[in-house]
Amino acid sequence: MPEEKIPPAAENYGYRVIGWGKEAIQEAEGFLRSQRHYRRIDESINAVMGDSADFRSVSLSSTTCNQIAKTFFDMAAGLTDVKPFWEFRTYNKRYESQCSIYGKLSQHVWLQRQMDMAFYYAIQYAIVGGTSYLEPFWDSDIEDLRAEAWDPRDVLPIRPSSSPTIQDCYGVISRKARSTNHVRHVAKYVFGRPDLAKYIQADRDGSLAGNATLRNTRVGSILERLGDSPFRQRLFGEKAVNTIPRVPQTDIFTMYISDDSINESSADIQMGAFDKDGTPLNNWSYLVKPGDMLYPRKRMIVFVNGVPEPLYDGPSPWWHGKFPYPKLTLDPVPWSYLGKAPIWDLLTLNKALDRQLRVYDDWSERLARPDVIADKNVISQQDIDRLDARKAGKKIRINPVAGKNGLIIQGPDGLPGDFWKGIEYYETKIKELSGTQDISNLMKLNQVPSSDSIEQLMSSMSLSWRMRSRVIECFMREFAEMMAYNFAQFYTLPRRLTILGGEGMTTQDFDFDPGSMIPDFIHGSDFDEAGNVSAAALERGPLPRYNRAQEFMRQMSYHVAPGSLLSSSELERKLLYLQLSRAGLIDHWTLLDVLGVPNVGTPPAGVNTITDRLVEEQQMGLGMQVNPAGRKASGQTMPRLVTKES
Repeated sequence: MPEEKIPPAAENYGYRVIGWGKEAIQEAEGFLRSQRHYRRIDESINAVMGDSADFRSVSLSSTTCNQIAKTFFDMAAGLTDVKPFWEFRTYNKRYESQCSIYGKLSQHVWLQRQMDMAFYYAIQYAIVGGTSYLEPFWDSDIEDLRAEAWDPRDVLPIRPSSSPTIQDCYGVISRKARSTNHVRHVAKYVFGRPDLAKYIQADRDGSLAGNATLRNTRVGSILERLGDSPFRQRLFGEKAVNTIPRVPQTDIFTMYISDDSINESSADIQMGAFDKDGTPLNNWSYLVKPGDMLYPRKRMIVFVNGVPEPLYDGPSPWWHGKFPYPKLTLDPVPWSYLGKAPIWDLLTLNKALDRQLRVYDDWSERLARPDVIADKNVISQQDIDRLDARKAGKKIRINPVAGKNGLIIQGPDGLPGDFWKGIEYYETKIKELSGTQDISNLMKLNQVPSSDSIEQLMSSMSLSWRMRSRVIECFMREFAEMMAYNFAQFYTLPRRLTILGGEGMTTQDFDFDPGSMIPDFIHGSDFDEAGNVSAAALERGPLPRYNRAQEFMRQMSYHVAPGSLLSSSELERKLLYLQLSRAGLIDHWTLLDVLGVPNVGTPPAGVNTITDRLVEEQQMGLGMQVNPAGRKASGQTMPRLVTKES
């Protein structure tokens, strides 16, 4: 059954919204393509995968030494070798229990939902593209939080600024390629628009067979460099044929914008989904009073090419009110939105290394098959064609004339003595520019080092590597803030009790708004001069959760000690905590947790700070004990592992 054609709807409001979105896509894509070395993203990905575009004669060497891939994975491993370290702080002691719960939930979800792997993919995108994004979102299929890494070319900023964060843009559009049937399913069952599903058609053929006819060919590489040009579309593009795609794919666009529209009417307006009785069907729908903003937490529009109306046009479902794409730029610079990818400087070095190795390869081939010079009056062309200087046991008939046998086998000259120094130089320079050589020094220790040696290793690391660690810390703060909002929005009391037991419960779960950690009254206007809840606030009752959540989260912050995120500094941190424990300033729960000792157990309920835990230890009669046997530990240096031979 053929698809129904799209009805003419140029005057339709939804049609104009999609038209504005398409113009925003063109503008954002033009902005990204104008960034320096944007085209190197594809080149970098091909280099990592070993897909070379060099055209060489089949008689010459095509040897490659993919140092790019080795460096790429080493950098990704080093930058993602992080501790699951989540600490939320507040100066309001009434909310310390919430901070502890958020930290434990974050660590649980980070490992349980494999967010560490999503972070690994985000780092890989940033290494080859300069920038990447890691989106935390609620997955309704599994009823839990997840994270997804984004290619920088699929997150399109609308009217970006020079700020390193995407939150200062006017809007952002994410583009995701999915099978056409999946997009139709989303239209029907996620957004409740079965009337629009029939208009959804394929944008391209997503199968490998449909795109592999010219793969790894000269003309295919040339056409790939042309991109989506009219010339390529006319010859080989999907627009020049009417065949049904083997695996039809459709792009689905999700646009968030900072819409400052206000309610200009004299009545309340329902924003989101409500039932016939006026009850919101989800926790992000709300009423807008006259004069208030219609979209205080951003506006979200989901649309597909060829569909006359958006699949969704309404308020953003996220309480944090941000664009849900924390931006990670490993080497940021003020004159480029994408920054500078660490791998871009290594591309030419790896090509030079390949050329050097191919010289040796060609020289070895000449050594095995030396040049053959023959007198045409003595040896026929047929015999020359059959002659292989590399084969053993050759039998050649000659007719010497004037003392010459008519056949000369000439091998190559020897390579220069410093030939291998060039190869060693390129390999060393790749490690030096990427910074992997610095971080690998910490992995080669054959003893438990002292704190002084660790500090020397850390201080000898390249400044660029240490700066990348700080950039990740800034990125993690924005990501953690969104996670805290998502916990407040989606994690109910039963879910928290399932994960954390009794420690997942707070007194705020049993107030006027039960089942939520967010206090009933938190705004400054809710209290009188004495700090008590005012009578007007009590009579009015608690404000909506999303309003209280925003004020509540302002009192919390995510903390990461500078330079402590990477596990390369873990040894120094363990030494510090061990010394503090010997001085009686750290409890055993905190110490064993830092040392990674399993089955420590949890501190007593309500004991969240180190000071409270020390007091609890004294009441239990616990503390640092000194072994009466042997020489007493001085606590000045760590023990060394020494191997002695008899």
